[in-house]
Amino acid sequence: MIQGSGSKNNTQSTPTAKPEPTSKPAPTTKPAPTTKPAPTTKPTPTTVPAPTKKPEATKPTTKPAPTTAPSSNTSNYANEVLRLVNQERANAGLSALTTNSTITSAANKRAQEIVQSFSHTRPNGTSFSTVLKEYGVSYRTSGENIAYGQKSPQEVVTGWMNSPGHRANILNANFNTIGIGVYQKNGTIYWTQLFTN
Repeated sequence: MIQGSGSKNNTQSTPTAKPEPTSKPAPTTKPAPTTKPAPTTKPTPTTVPAPTKKPEATKPTTKPAPTTAPSSNTSNYANEVLRLVNQERANAGLSALTTNSTITSAANKRAQEIVQSFSHTRPNGTSFSTVLKEYGVSYRTSGENIAYGQKSPQEVVTGWMNSPGHRANILNANFNTIGIGVYQKNGTIYWTQLFTN
């Protein structure tokens, strides 16, 4: 709202019509996230339970097209997420996580999959951890953080750190390796972190 002051005149005159503004500017609001990523930390399964699927209101109906090598922007985003995560771990007195191309490839695959099914269950009905096996990643335990819609690495890491389950994965002293997947489709960025030890 804009307020102004009018001038006062000591002489009487015929009042004139005061122009009314034709429109008022709409107040701006900061958009709020519409969904919160769901955290999970699971030990390596010895048996695979029967998957259950929950309907998703925003679930796309088509599979994402496979991508070639990630763009430099998504690679830069992944590197910045790693830096921010390791900064949070250092602040908590924990060692830095390392990454490698194999677990990063698995995380990028999951980032593409969550476009179709925003869940820790893969589109084929199996647990997220099966992608690690597909890529030949050996581990004792694994965890996953997923998110979408955040515009920057800082925004997504802040969101994860403000969520108890996601924070627990990031600050889990047992994890020593991370894969970070970043995938963009139709202007929306999808984020995945895979943790292993």
